[in-house]
Formats: sequence, structure tokens, C-alpha cells
Amino acid sequence: MVKNQYLTISELSKLSNVPIRTLHYYDEINLFKPAYIDPKTNYRYYLEDQIYQLDLIKSLKYIGTPLKDIKYAQSLKGDELLEFFCKQEKIVEQKVKQILEIQQTLLKTKMQLVEQLNIPKYNEVYETTINSHRLLAIKTENLSLLSSPNKYFSTLIKTVEREGTIMSRYGGIYPLKNYDSFEEIYYDYLFTPLLTERYVELIQEDEEVLIIPKGRYACIAFTFDNGESYFENYQKLYKAINNPQSPVYEVYMPTNLASRESIQYVVELKVKIK
Repeated sequence: MVKNQYLTISELSKLSNVPIRTLHYYDEINLFKPAYIDPKTNYRYYLEDQIYQLDLIKSLKYIGTPLKDIKYAQSLKGDELLEFFCKQEKIVEQKVKQILEIQQTLLKTKMQLVEQLNIPKYNEVYETTINSHRLLAIKTENLSLLSSPNKYFSTLIKTVEREGTIMSRYGGIYPLKNYDSFEEIYYDYLFTPLLTERYVELIQEDEEVLIIPKGRYACIAFTFDNGESYFENYQKLYKAINNPQSPVYEVYMPTNLASRESIQYVVELKVKIK
């Protein structure tokens, strides 16, 4: 063997920017073998042409192609390799779409927190402009403020998690009326905001995708203590509205998610007025 016709593993490592340890591993799994191994020293030697083979491995590894698929790609030529690249392109496109949805979820979750932190005052009516957004809602039956909503939220959780997103908040929708007590308030729907714009495949017949319309809303926010304090704030909102155009959108927001402290909730009631 004429050694100057070959690259040592150290030379190849520097030239290709691939660690020596990685080259050893590729050899062990039969992904990228040296052209020659000295039987006396066990040193590995590579041909310069093998750099192109290594470039293919690096390129596919960079886009997240599994090692087994990289091995398969090494056996392909011409049209077969082109078809393989086209499939990888579609996989990457799907990953990009998923990353953008994750970014969208993060952005909307962040904006929810910003809105919560920027509530101008508590226990008093205020106005704000709300952009249109979608809700995953489930129709309820005889569900009051005192009832347990767990079976409904269990269905919503299963739907949003199957769609690859999360349930960040929850709330309810009920008619705006002159109630005599909080015991008279019954939900039409329970909901969670949808954090992506993708199509949602519903699980139950009583699930729907609803839209909170863009517009000006009268709101009141308060810390939830009991039904009486809830109803007191509801009455303030009701009396402040002259010409109601929408139902009441109720949103529960946790004020503290620390594991060692009990969770308290801020409730915000919203009614579209313009």
C-alpha cells in the first residue's frame, strides 16, 4: 500500500469536520468503512473520493434522516436516489410545518399570558378589543356553575392532544340574562382555545369548532372564591351592558402554576358589545 495515496482518519476528520469518534462509529455500524485497514497497526485509511460518500451521510443526517434510511440511500443510483431525495423533501416540509405550528402555539400561549397580566382592573367592568379566534367546544347538558365539568374536559383534552397541541385554558359559554342567583346559570358549551389553525377532526358528535368574533367587548375579571362572588361580578357586567349582542364567554386562568402552591384562578367574563 502507498500510504500517501490515502487519508488517515485524523486527516479525514479535519477535512470533513467529522469527529474521529464518529468515523469509528460509522465503521462499526457498516455505514462508512475505510478503504484500507493496516493489518499490523489497525490504522484506518480512506480514499479522497470517499469524502463525497461522507458528504451524502452528513447531508441526510443534518435533515434528520434515520441511519437505516441513510444506509438504504447508499445503495441507490440515478432515478432511485432522486425519488429518495423527493421523499426526504416531503418529510422536511412536514417537519417545517410542525415547527411553525409549535411556534404558533407558543406565540398564542404567550399572548394569553400577556393579556392576563395586562388586565387593567379587577372587580370592575372594562372594555377591550378582541381578535377573532377559534374554540374547541363541547355541548353541555344541565351543567351549572356548581357541576363537575370533568367528563366534558376529558373529551376536549383527548381531541387537542390527538391533534398534537395542548389545552392551555378552559371556559364556558352561557346566555346573558338577568339571573336571580348563580344557581340559575347553566352552560351551553365548555371550551378550550385552539392554538393552531389546522383542521380539527372531532371525536364526539357534540363537539364543535366555534369562533369568538372580533370586536369590542365589555369584560370583568376577578379572583374566583365562590359562587356568590362570581355572581356579584356577573351582575356588575350585566348592568353595564345596554344592548347585548352575544352570549357570555367565561375564561378561567390560573394565577400560579408552582407545584408547591395551591392554584388560584382568575375568571374573566366577556360580552361582545360592538
